[in-house]
Amino acid sequence: MFKIAKFFARPIHQSHFVVTLCIGIIAGTILALVFRINFFASPLWLVAAMVALVIAYLRPRAAFLIAAIIAGMLLSFFRSTTELVGEDYICQFYNQTITVTGIIDGDPNHDEAATKFKINHLRFGENGEQDKAAAGNLYVSTKLNEDLHRSDQVTLNGKLLSGFGTYTGYLYKPIIQNLARPDPGDPVLNIRNWFAERIAGRLSEPGNSLGLSYLLGMKTGLPDELNDNLRTVGLVHIVVASGAHLSILVEIARRIFGKLSRFSGLLLSIIFILFFMALVGFTPSIMRAGIMSILTLIAWYVGHKFAPWRIILIVAAATLVINPMFIINLGWLLSFASFAGIMVLGPKLATFFYGDRQPKFIASVILTTISATLMTLPITLYYFGSISLISVIANLLILPTLPIAMGLTFFTGVLADVPLLNTVISFFTEKLLDFHIGIVNFFATQKSFLIQIDSYQLWVFAFYIPIIILLAYSFFHQNKRRRSTF
Repeated sequence: MFKIAKFFARPIHQSHFVVTLCIGIIAGTILALVFRINFFASPLWLVAAMVALVIAYLRPRAAFLIAAIIAGMLLSFFRSTTELVGEDYICQFYNQTITVTGIIDGDPNHDEAATKFKINHLRFGENGEQDKAAAGNLYVSTKLNEDLHRSDQVTLNGKLLSGFGTYTGYLYKPIIQNLARPDPGDPVLNIRNWFAERIAGRLSEPGNSLGLSYLLGMKTGLPDELNDNLRTVGLVHIVVASGAHLSILVEIARRIFGKLSRFSGLLLSIIFILFFMALVGFTPSIMRAGIMSILTLIAWYVGHKFAPWRIILIVAAATLVINPMFIINLGWLLSFASFAGIMVLGPKLATFFYGDRQPKFIASVILTTISATLMTLPITLYYFGSISLISVIANLLILPTLPIAMGLTFFTGVLADVPLLNTVISFFTEKLLDFHIGIVNFFATQKSFLIQIDSYQLWVFAFYIPIIILLAYSFFHQNKRRRSTF
């Protein structure tokens, strides 16, 4: 009993307080969504969370970590209640004809027959700002309308069907009663579309769409067949602008701006990150990547190195406070799983196979690719029900040349008006993108290496058990070695 009391009375570092708070937020979000905890709407719960937070912060003792967990859970319960109450409100209109006004979130996807998009900031009724507001988002599939763009406000009338995935509801072929665009519009979106048109004028399809998805996150123009093949081969992450793309761009920006001064490198790189996030759109994956990149830059500036698992916890908690529904978003899950594979599992595998020696470049790329694939495998199987056993090979062939493809696509747009040079750059850009497409299409046809199961099978997450055991063994073994040196 004395030992237990002594343990809870011992002082702790404030970093433990932050980690515990983040664990509380993540655990609270999961509990709120699983058990539909939606009765924490009163601001008094937020006040209670803040009080518990202050107590835990001012009394840095192990016993008060419980207060930090409670603060995190109350904060997540309060935040989740808004989303869950909004969902419950929308559900009452299923199979009814409704009028709803919302903002288009992300780029609409235009194909030969329809335009598909997501709307949020919903208001139900026909009186504009006086209508009933509700949290949540709706998936909309309407007649082909290429005039629709990100950030447009649309008023739709149609039959509301039950939602799927992260969508609260589904509107199929509604009538567009009103379309309003902010004046003078989204300036960042206008810049992106202008630059995309310059690139499109120099590249042919589907290489143009692939290059735009790499550089600007514009994956809506990808042909359905290529999208399906990317999913089959396990390469869908390369066309979702996230950590890999942003880290490449940030490293370039830091090297260029860092020559001015260390502070200039930090400030201008952060501005560059925020601009790129606005350019792509604030998707769950790009928000995760942006926040994580900013934290990494700050650590670089102050000369402090964050443990990867702590960064993961902090960014996961921060994004879930912004929107608790991110936790069931495929892009958010894949983004975190891939990052955890690269930053946490990868080094452990390198230590397991090479000990204290550093693996060479090829071996390092292979281990990194395997680590990211292993961490995303259960999620991919759960949502899609298929994965190719040779996806690692496809990743190894494409990922090393991804920065080159992004750079060539960028210079294709920059030099679009420069005679001769634009022809040379666009030629090499198109050949490299065609190489990527060829790799994807070839591996997608190798059906004998394809594993297929029914989707949404919870047992697939059992694949994480040996990974958790490996990480736990590595953690305790490392601590044991550390204690033995003292």
